[in-house]
Amino acid sequence: MSERPTTESSLGPETGKIRPGNSSTTNRPTSVFAYRSLIWIFATRDLKSRFKGTALGWVWSFLVPLATVIIYSLVFSVIIRVQPPPFGNGDEGVYAVWLLVGMAPWAFISNAIMVGIPSLLGTGPLMQKVYVPSFVPVIAAVVAICLQSAIELGIIAVILLVLGNVGWTWLLIPFWAVLLVTTTIAFAYSLAVLNVHWRDLSQIIAVLLQMLFFLSPVIYPLTIVPEYFHGLPVRTIMELNPITQFILVARELLYDLTVPSLFQAGYLIAWTIGGLFLARTVFHRWGQDIGESI
Repeated sequence: MSERPTTESSLGPETGKIRPGNSSTTNRPTSVFAYRSLIWIFATRDLKSRFKGTALGWVWSFLVPLATVIIYSLVFSVIIRVQPPPFGNGDEGVYAVWLLVGMAPWAFISNAIMVGIPSLLGTGPLMQKVYVPSFVPVIAAVVAICLQSAIELGIIAVILLVLGNVGWTWLLIPFWAVLLVTTTIAFAYSLAVLNVHWRDLSQIIAVLLQMLFFLSPVIYPLTIVPEYFHGLPVRTIMELNPITQFILVARELLYDLTVPSLFQAGYLIAWTIGGLFLARTVFHRWGQDIGESI
C-alpha cells in the first residue's frame, strides 16, 4: 500500500482538528478509543442536522415510531387479535406495550444500519482532503441513533414502571445493550466499507431489512410460528436469526421479567465477537485508505 506525502493534513485523534503530519498507515492510531472525541464531534453533527429545518424537530423521532406502534396495534390486536403474553408481574398483557419492547431493538438495528451504510460516501469529500479513519463516520452515525433509541427505551421503562411491571432483570439491560450496540456497529461498518466498492449493496440491504422485519418476531409472538413448514424447521431457522434473539432477550428482561437462557447469552456474545472479527478484517483489507476509493 503506497504512502501519502508527508505534507498531507490529518485529523488529530483527540481534538478532531486539522494538523499537518505524516499520514502513513503505520503511524496512524487504529484504536477507536483514540478517536473518541472525533466520533463525538461527528455524532453531534448528525444529531443537529437530522431534523434541521423541520417545524417539530426532535418530536419527529417519537411521532414516527409512535405512529407505527399505533397502526400495528390496531391491526394485530383489534383486527387479527394477536394475544400478547401476560406481564412478568402476572397482570394481563397489553399488546401495544409488548410491541413497543420488541420494536425498540428492531428500530435501532434497522435505523443504525441504514444510516451507517451511506455514512462513508456522505463524508467522502472530507475524507479525500484530510485523514479520517473510516470507522469514525460509521460509529458516529450509530451513536447518534443510539442516543435517540436510549430516550425511546427510557419512555418504555416509564410505561412499565407505571404498570408496575418491574424486576431485578432490568439490571441486565446494560449488558444486553452493549452487545446490541457493538454488534450493530460492527456489521454497519463492514457493510459501509463494502458499499463504497459495491454501490448496489445499500439497496439490497434495504430490501433484506424489510424481509427481516416480517421474519423476526417483532409484531407477533414466535410461538405462533409453526415448528415445521413443508419439512423445513421454520421456527428454528427464525430462532437462529440474531435479530430475533436480541428482540426475545429484550422482552424477557423488560416485559416477562425472566432471565435469558445460557444459550441465548452465549449466542449473542458469539455474534458480537464474530461481528468484531469481520469488521477488523474489512478494516485492514479495504478500510484504511478508503478515501481513495470514494
